Amino acid sequence: MARLSFVGLGLGPTGTSLEGLDEIRRSDVAYLEYYTAPHEPELIGRLQGATGRALEVVDRAFVEDGSRILSEAEKKNVVLAVLGDPMIATTHDELRARAIRRSIETRVIHAATIASAAASESGLHYYKFSRTVTITRESVGKLTQAYRILHENLLEGAHTLLLLEYDVVSGEGVSPTDAMQGLLLAEASYKRGVVSEGTFALVLSRIGRKDALLAAGRIAELSRRDFGTAPHCVVIPGKLHFTELDAVAAIFAVKQSDVRGNSDAVVRTAQTLVPRYVAKTRKALGSVREKTQSQYGSVLENVELYTKDAERFLADGEDEMAMLSVGYAEGLLDSLSFAGLVKIDW
Repeated sequence: MARLSFVGLGLGPTGTSLEGLDEIRRSDVAYLEYYTAPHEPELIGRLQGATGRALEVVDRAFVEDGSRILSEAEKKNVVLAVLGDPMIATTHDELRARAIRRSIETRVIHAATIASAAASESGLHYYKFSRTVTITRESVGKLTQAYRILHENLLEGAHTLLLLEYDVVSGEGVSPTDAMQGLLLAEASYKRGVVSEGTFALVLSRIGRKDALLAAGRIAELSRRDFGTAPHCVVIPGKLHFTELDAVAAIFAVKQSDVRGNSDAVVRTAQTLVPRYVAKTRKALGSVREKTQSQYGSVLENVELYTKDAERFLADGEDEMAMLSVGYAEGLLDSLSFAGLVKIDW
């Protein structure tokens, strides 16, 4: 039967399901994709020994191009075997969609993936994880997106999984230390109180393998450690349930008093910016009133009202309205300046 099957291999050499092995065994052509985790010499040997099928190791470019895979799948039973779960990667999702559009039958055999394993290994509740972030070698020096997503997740009380890139071709990747230092650099730039040396984090290295390593602690301590070879991921916990506190303390062999979530210390962006803008606007308003006496009274009254609105909206948690209100207040003052009626001392 002609079809394209995506077979998940799980997290290590012994993580492949019996169903996955059967699918490889029945294939006419089998490819093994290797570009997001270090080579495990025993993996291909185990797969070939268990299935009696030779597997051709392919790189990222081969899979992304996909033309040979699709052409063969129109006439043969083709398997693409990948670490983890196949459809976690967008490349595989896109290849499957292309196959369907060409009327090629597809099948997906799922397996364990780091997204679920991170929760299982850490003792954190899976449903409390929010958006996942991949930190690449190119982005590690300026983690703008990662910082913003972490901020949003922590405000929700959610946990954040940081996946650290590893490139098979170059043998290089992002270490947990690189990631944590990158977040501290982002904090120094944006100053939102999202992360600090006191942030409690979990490091999960080589999950699913015999040499797996789990570590927990504050970033100040973890960023000085060497966690060995890839792959790695980092978890930044949000608000912790008491059962999560118990589990993390037991699994990572740390005192329960040292385990803490990171959501309580985080403030909304508007909580940082609005008071700053309000103070600046009130100072400018006072200066204008001194210079103009009773002139432009209605304009200045509206500046005061918009400023009060901003504070009220902020207290009610209506951040967008708070930002808009203080923006209107500043705009009214700017209009007097642009019209040449008064010089504003911002």
